[in-house]
Amino acid sequence: MSCTSLFLRKALMLSLCLILQPSLIHAEPISEDGRCLLRQLEKASRTTRVGALRDHCTETAESSPPESGLADDALSTAADEEIPSVTDGEVSLVEQRINAELETRFNPFVLSPHKQNYLLLASYNDSPNYGVYNAPASDFDRVEMKFQLSFKMPVVEGLFGTRADLYAAYTNLAFWQAYNRDISSPFRETVHEPEMFLVMPGSWQLHDWRNALMRFGVVHQSNGQGGYLSRSWNRVYADFIFEKRNFLLGIKPWYRIPEDNDDNPDIDDYLGRYELTGLHKRGDQTFSLLLRNLFDGERRDTLQLDWSFPLHGRWRGYFQYFRGYGESLIDYNAKSHRLGFGLQLTDWL
Repeated sequence: MSCTSLFLRKALMLSLCLILQPSLIHAEPISEDGRCLLRQLEKASRTTRVGALRDHCTETAESSPPESGLADDALSTAADEEIPSVTDGEVSLVEQRINAELETRFNPFVLSPHKQNYLLLASYNDSPNYGVYNAPASDFDRVEMKFQLSFKMPVVEGLFGTRADLYAAYTNLAFWQAYNRDISSPFRETVHEPEMFLVMPGSWQLHDWRNALMRFGVVHQSNGQGGYLSRSWNRVYADFIFEKRNFLLGIKPWYRIPEDNDDNPDIDDYLGRYELTGLHKRGDQTFSLLLRNLFDGERRDTLQLDWSFPLHGRWRGYFQYFRGYGESLIDYNAKSHRLGFGLQLTDWL
């Protein structure tokens, strides 16, 4: 194993520790800016821009003389001033999610979602690759459950005095032969994905598309297996998120970090070197499209279509269609064709 790979694994282990020990993250008292944001969030509407809240708190802090004994009272009074709201049409999709996350940012009993959280009650694959397990294909069912759990935690806010925030995140994707009692309903594949990334607000436009957010991170992905079933890779990535009214576009290129003991040296030939994501919000419904490995000349393109819609309370209905490579790590070099339906707890936006 190379020094780079060893260092990366230690960094990812540190991120997991930070996730599992939230008390470490909030060991220091909340800053005055944080208290100001909390006061504003208690009375702000969902149509208030998060940037307006932050700017107001910053201006309030700068206008309050620190040497005055009444500074705290003045800051509290000024911070309680009303921030003007904007109409729903003016609040972007990204800002709506940031506002929602800020409402629970300092609650130790709440974990913020990272990627989608869902459960496909039935997911059918018409071209399974079960032979990789060195067992008869007849032992496995083509219908199984598939679910994803994904959350993130802030590690450092305002890193080095900038507007960049450092996060640690963890995503678990599982394929469960829940209806296969003949072989005791095992988990066929489980993919672990810890990562650490910086989030920065965007400040430029591409024609009519506004760069709302930028992320730069390092991610490890592994199926936790050993021997001939082992699959893993490490990447550094950039993620540029653009928005235009109720449309969202994500462009995510990455670079795979080389390893000495490589279980799958050709994985980037199948999973590609970038990912494109498109999203459209239509009322309470969300439609999204994911594309990978287009125009590689080997016909290894990958497509995923998602549709979610409200059911009751926080529960949403969810349909997912997948065609291509890399749905799971164990099948990264085998084409899958899958359709599933179930429930969704948290959406992209």
